Amino acid sequence: MKTNYLTEGMVKKNYRCSLLGHHYIETKKVNTHFSEYECTVCKMQVTNDTRGHKITLTNQLKEINETLFYLNLKKQFLSKFYFKKEQ
Repeated sequence: MKTNYLTEGMVKKNYRCSLLGHHYIETKKVNTHFSEYECTVCKMQVTNDTRGHKITLTNQLKEINETLFYLNLKKQFLSKFYFKKEQ
């Protein structure tokens, strides 16, 4: 019996993403410019680069995003409690 490899491969999740494209959802907002995304089908994680394109999330980029996240939290905390604008 001859097997149809096209329909058999479409059942797998990775083939679906390679044929139809990824379906990303935002998992973490680092700051106003950077976010982390994850594909709902194949669980591939990506992030933004400096130009706004999506690139795969490596350990080094994950550490950079984490540092940017904590710096942004620190900036928001300081601006909220210590540097209030006088009206």
